[in-house]
Amino acid sequence: MSLSFYRFGTAINWSALSSIGNSRIAQLTVIMPFVGYLIVFNTTLSDYFSTILPAALGNETADFWTFLYSRNLYFLYFGLLFFGSGVALFNVAAPPQIRRFPVVESYISAMGTIKTPSLVIVSFEKVIEMYFDNLHGEERSPLFSSTRIGFPYDVNADLHRFVESLYLAIDLSQEDSELAGSLFEESFRSGSGYILTDEILETAYSGNRVVKILQKQLLDESVAHPNDVFYLEHRALDYTQGLTRIAVFLFYATGSVLLVLPSIVTSIVILKLW
Repeated sequence: MSLSFYRFGTAINWSALSSIGNSRIAQLTVIMPFVGYLIVFNTTLSDYFSTILPAALGNETADFWTFLYSRNLYFLYFGLLFFGSGVALFNVAAPPQIRRFPVVESYISAMGTIKTPSLVIVSFEKVIEMYFDNLHGEERSPLFSSTRIGFPYDVNADLHRFVESLYLAIDLSQEDSELAGSLFEESFRSGSGYILTDEILETAYSGNRVVKILQKQLLDESVAHPNDVFYLEHRALDYTQGLTRIAVFLFYATGSVLLVLPSIVTSIVILKLW
């Protein structure tokens, strides 16, 4: 994946798209194509919109701009169609958490009022699931600059920093230490002492009985840091369904261009007559 596409794909997250998708006025455009259809195929209205200025152009030779002016009603119709399609797709595809709380601080505050240990664990495991679903092989390493628009590098880095803090806070019981102590001390540190957080996640979710202790310890520690978990969850959800996000943006952009085109064309025609 090219760097330019990665930057484009990560710039268009659900939070950015929500500024339009959550707008009440924008949401009305979902039904406007149906209303526009009735207008475009209503002979009286169509003739009215198409003959206001052309009467003043009776002595003018038809050119490119007058031709575009005669199609203004169609530009408006298709502009509303594309824009409304983008709004509809946003409301269908965007995660409900992002639609309701586009700002991460608002999401953390709202979740803080209802948090329970089970809710925190579910949120943390959802982030881990997105990590495994989107990244493969060396992409899971914190040292690798992933270019996956579904789980960007900065989200990956935030996750690894959090997992490292959880790992360092683990305090094994005597029984767990006898069973998995050597694993904790030897397997997750590089020769230079660097903590291998990607190995911690891989091992914790491998299904082995011994390393289930590691998984349980990570989850138990995460409960003590709900705000960090909810922050990671919001950040990860913000970048889900990369191609759908791009499609929503393209619908918005195409619709906006078509909607503004009649004003530009009409202005040029008027200036020509001035």
